[in-house]
Amino acid sequence: MDGTNPSSFDLRVPRADLFIWVRMPRHLCLWGVMRRWMKWRGQARPEMTEGCPERVSWEFFRYIWTFERRFAPKIASELRRYPVPVLEITSRAQMRRLLDLLAQQP
Repeated sequence: MDGTNPSSFDLRVPRADLFIWVRMPRHLCLWGVMRRWMKWRGQARPEMTEGCPERVSWEFFRYIWTFERRFAPKIASELRRYPVPVLEITSRAQMRRLLDLLAQQP
């Protein structure tokens, strides 16, 4: 599943075998947003729906900046309600290791 909105966890999390929570440092998240915006501004990225151009807003920056303080505790609390293991990825090195392990699987 994609997205961390706890309002629909009751529908999504019980169907999961594993919850992978990507919690990159905010400086990496902000850099990624800016890099995507510089590359795709005014256009829809290939993985996006046509007519949804890349854009950024102060509201989105504020969401990223305050995510760990305002939203992560609620998400963590909600996840504890389910017997689904949670794998937290907090660095690009961890993500690379996970992707390498998955690539080795038949």
